[in-house]
Amino acid sequence: MGVYFNPSNESYTRARNSQIFVDKTCLIEYLNKRLSTEENCIALSHARRFGKSHAAGMIDAYYSLGCDSTKLFEDTKIAESPDFKKYMNQYNVIHLDISSFWDFYKDNIVEKIVEYICDEIREVYEDKIDYSKMIHSVLMNVYRISNIPFVIIIDEWDCV
Repeated sequence: MGVYFNPSNESYTRARNSQIFVDKTCLIEYLNKRLSTEENCIALSHARRFGKSHAAGMIDAYYSLGCDSTKLFEDTKIAESPDFKKYMNQYNVIHLDISSFWDFYKDNIVEKIVEYICDEIREVYEDKIDYSKMIHSVLMNVYRISNIPFVIIIDEWDCV
């Protein structure tokens, strides 16, 4: 369970515990239909304050191997789906909040993102992967070793 690689469900847990929680889990049903298809790259763009980061935390909680989210989703709309548990917590998730890097690493943001992701992957895969390779090679090797696909979430990408 990392911050960037296979994050926890902490963000969505906080959202669920809030008095103003709105169930947006129908988005997950839509995403599940796109898994393992050629339409699996999705961009969600909207004006500020429309819940994009909330949706990103929900996606983390649902797909990430870094947690067990069964109880978080059992009384939501996605729980009514026949595929509810089929995809839950079954994916390697990478979640990047670009604004958190932008605040500190404007001059070398890409290098720092790669460094942080590789540091967390190294905690899991240790020396089974050559981390001196480019990031796509590192990710392909994680997939080769684990046979577990990735869900990649890039939040606040437009801060740059």
